Order: sequence, then structure tokens, then C-alpha cells
Amino acid sequence: MKKVALFVEGQTEQIFAQKLIEQVISPNKVTVTTYQLRGGAKYTRNLILLKMQSVTQQTDYCFAIYDCGGDSKVKDDIIEHSQSMKQKGFSLIIGLRDVYPKKQDEIAFLRKQLNFGLSADIPTHIVLAVTEVEAWFLAEENHYSKIDAKLTLAKVNAIAGIDVSKDSTETIDHPTKRLQHIYKYTKNKHKVHRVVNALDYANLYINVRQRNNSLAELFTHLDSIFP
Repeated sequence: MKKVALFVEGQTEQIFAQKLIEQVISPNKVTVTTYQLRGGAKYTRNLILLKMQSVTQQTDYCFAIYDCGGDSKVKDDIIEHSQSMKQKGFSLIIGLRDVYPKKQDEIAFLRKQLNFGLSADIPTHIVLAVTEVEAWFLAEENHYSKIDAKLTLAKVNAIAGIDVSKDSTETIDHPTKRLQHIYKYTKNKHKVHRVVNALDYANLYINVRQRNNSLAELFTHLDSIFP
């Protein structure tokens, strides 16, 4: 059984990551346990168990997803827990955080800064969702009609200012705002679940990754665990 840890920026990323894992990997072969990391000073954070799925004889992959409660916490929390991850038999650590509110011209420096000083004991990668994980939602053209039957691709493209089915949504500085204009999206837990449940994960995996490099990077790291 392979064990993978994901340290994500917040609730939205945790909800999305869990659904993505369950869609990409056969549900009876994967378990997902979710946690929050909150409070405390650097390297002394409180670990809160949210939900645990039982491991069975069919389980091939065991994921732990940590909601770090802020983009600036992701790297520190990875460093704090990497040694215990190794002791528990984890073979991969992935961090996931947004770029926003930083600007496009700061991405290269931010990426270099985040990946400096990570433990070499376990393969560890921090993925920057450019500029937000909502850019990936925006790019998944099949989910709009599930949210609202009146939302044609032409209407979505007019509001987004690009063709979301062909162009990279990584060029948009604040994708959340575009989704707010399209279907009143907010980071409210209920609304995030509604969008995440409507996404076409096969389309994300096959097509959207081809036009959004940050999503492709995430999938490439996940693909590395498969035989």
C-alpha cells in the first residue's frame, strides 16, 4: 500500500483534492483521511482529525490531506511533519497552494523559494495553483450546465474574457472573481462542494491539464505513484 500526504492551503483545496483522488483512483482502492492544522507557533501546530476512512484488504493507496489554514503555512507544515511522514511509511508529499494575491511576475521567485529547504528524505513537491485552484474550476467547461442549465459555453466565455475550453485560465489574475460573475461562486463550504461535485474529472485529467501547466504538474506528481 502506498501512502501519500497532501498539505493544502485551505478548505477549498482540501475538498477538491479529496474528490479528485476519489475520481482518479478507484474508490474501493483508496482511503482518504482529512485533517486541519491550526493555531500554535511555527512548528508547534495543533493537529485536528476531521474524517478517517477505514483501510481494507482492497486498499492500495492511503492519502492524508492536511488543511493548513493559509498559503503561508503550507511549507512550514510540510517541514514540521516530513520526519513523522517518513516514519509512518509515506512515499510522497505534495503541497498545494495558490499564487494569489501575488502577481504573475512573482511566480518564478515564489516557486524557487517554496521548494528550497524541503526534506530530501521523501520526494516532496509544492505545486502552485496559478493563480488560484479556481482557475482549474474555470477551465473545466463541462460543469457549467450542471450548475445552471442556462450557462452556455458562449455565455461563460463572454464573462471570463477567454475561451475557457481552449485557452489557459492561468492568465487570469483572480479566477474566483470570474466564477462569482458566472454563477455567484464563493468559498462557502456548501458552494465549493456544489462546484467540486459538478466537475468532470476525466476532462480535467485528459484535456484541462494540457492547457493549464499547474494542473498538469499536480497530475504528474500523482501519476508517479502508479505502477
